[in-house]
Amino acid sequence: MFFPVVKRFLLLVGVFVLVSAPALSKDPEWREITPRELAMDKPVVDPDADVEALFWEIRINDSKRTKLSRDNYVRVKIFNDRGREDFSKFDIPYTKGYKIKDIAARVIRPDGSIVAINKNDIFDREIVKTDDRKIKAKSFAIPNIEAGVIVEYQYREVIKGAGAVGMTLDFQKDIPVHELSYYYKPWKKLKPQYQLYNFENVEFVKDEKGYFLAQRKNIPAYKSEPFMPPSGMVKPWMQLQSVGVSITDLSVGFNRATFNVVVKDPNNPMSYWGAVVTEKKRRLEYYTKKDKKIKKEADRITAGLSSTTDKIKALYEYCQNEIHNISFDNEMTEEELDNLPRIKKLSDLLKTKNANARFVNYLFGALADAAGLSIAHVYSGDRDEMFFNISMTNERLVHFAAIGIRVNGEWEFFDPGTPFLKPGELLWNEQKVTAILVDKGEGSFQETPYQSIKDTNVKRTADLVLEEDGSLKGDIKYEYSGVYSTNYRMENYDVDSSKREEAIKDNIQRRISTAEVTNISIENFDEKTKPIVQKAKIKIPNYAQKTGKRLFVQPGFFGYGRTPLFTAAERKYDVAFSYPWSETDEIRIKLPEGYKLDNATAPAPLFDNAKIGSLTVNISHDTVDNTLIYKRDFYFGNKGKIVFPVSVYPAIKQMFDGFHKINVHKISIKREEPTP
Repeated sequence: MFFPVVKRFLLLVGVFVLVSAPALSKDPEWREITPRELAMDKPVVDPDADVEALFWEIRINDSKRTKLSRDNYVRVKIFNDRGREDFSKFDIPYTKGYKIKDIAARVIRPDGSIVAINKNDIFDREIVKTDDRKIKAKSFAIPNIEAGVIVEYQYREVIKGAGAVGMTLDFQKDIPVHELSYYYKPWKKLKPQYQLYNFENVEFVKDEKGYFLAQRKNIPAYKSEPFMPPSGMVKPWMQLQSVGVSITDLSVGFNRATFNVVVKDPNNPMSYWGAVVTEKKRRLEYYTKKDKKIKKEADRITAGLSSTTDKIKALYEYCQNEIHNISFDNEMTEEELDNLPRIKKLSDLLKTKNANARFVNYLFGALADAAGLSIAHVYSGDRDEMFFNISMTNERLVHFAAIGIRVNGEWEFFDPGTPFLKPGELLWNEQKVTAILVDKGEGSFQETPYQSIKDTNVKRTADLVLEEDGSLKGDIKYEYSGVYSTNYRMENYDVDSSKREEAIKDNIQRRISTAEVTNISIENFDEKTKPIVQKAKIKIPNYAQKTGKRLFVQPGFFGYGRTPLFTAAERKYDVAFSYPWSETDEIRIKLPEGYKLDNATAPAPLFDNAKIGSLTVNISHDTVDNTLIYKRDFYFGNKGKIVFPVSVYPAIKQMFDGFHKINVHKISIKREEPTP
């Protein structure tokens, strides 16, 4: 699975999130280190912890109109060598627009001696570059770190013109924390408003100097599990909010002005989302207001077309093929982007032919509306971050995702702003999720469609030769469709072909370290209507184990070297797969001369009663050219069932353990004795 944009940096051990870090500007103020902290030699929250934060404090000052500031101060105790390794180096990610001041860090040894980090030891490096942002890091090493020391750091974030409303506060970190404190000074001394997610019994109480305090103590580390719900569904967090007021329908007359006020009250879900729809409806009306140029172009594109489907296809292809999508142009410099002509109205895009992904969708919606189609702006949740539902009165949990168009009375969804999607497709994290449809009527809620197990398929074929010494060689091919192909294109559109090919080689060698992988090729990358095709030649020594006259071989080559999906006997969180999928394998293995099948029965099929998942294997033998034929059909997530409560984890684990056993099933072949 993938992530198309960098959405969030979690504070990993030794990594904290920042945005631009100038030189140290003043001497830091450190709190006294207590004798108890110096002498502490065992963790308190988690007996097995390598490190623990003695305190973690964030002060949020939103009292000034022109800027928002956050003061961060963290003190960590190192208990063993693993903790020493984790905290020996810090990376501080940052992006354009934020200002960081007063960064400081120091080490306190058990004897009380102190080593401070020199500002000259901080250096820059680029860590992430995506289509819409560049992320660098301020990096520095921690000197003289060892088990028993205390490491503490502090910094201030300053964001001009920003406010705290909408800010997310994590109440669990990736290391255990003795005391986690958020101090919040709201705008105009207002009482804090907020929503809690995945925890309760925490509230802001009045503190000193206009601040309010929300605090948790003795918090265990956040630990992820394989195939779990997104962190937003399980990790305790708070979002700062307010009762929003928007002015709509402003009308200015000669003697008076009239307007409507929309109040978004998070305590009333239906009222809240009704207000959100009313507010966003103004945007829909703005982008679909009558425009002669838009109408003329829509008529030209759809000329001679009578069906809604044909019109949609023509408009979709126009927006993807004729409008240059700058969101996916990794060759344009920041200067070139800044110098693009300014857009005053959507019809300007018909002339400039340049737009980011969002405005490609806006233009598509405007053209469809001008062509007489019934459209909506679609705001969906993001399943990579949260399983959104309308009881969550937080509009920051939805984003503009697509254009809805009524086809035969039903809403269908379109995202031409993502160049790798065909008409009617959505990104995986926008499938099977609650969406808000803002049309020219009252608006509505609807679950977005998802691609079925047949749609998201990988077809794997292999034509192989097994040598008498157990080595295996031949040609392999992967064909990816559906979510697989979209994800691959999203992850690799800005990666050159040599690196794509190297990644294929690395993926094979991660499970088969001795494999030689050559003649790698990738087809159809720029043809979204076709599957991604990857080909390679492989050679693997000792693939089969030789014992006397027999060779023991795993005919399921594509499962060779793989480990079970679930290894833990128990788990804490629900099981959540990203999307339904299927796999189809056909493998031909020519046997060594003089060998025949000895014990080559196929394992029994495995499936659950509801047919959510299934695995079937067939093994046959072509006697004409002495070739073993292995066919495998697998699917999981039938009927969209991809999330399971933790209570059924034993059954899920048992099922996938059974799948694994079938995948690694071995057969034996035996050398025939020559006829006397």
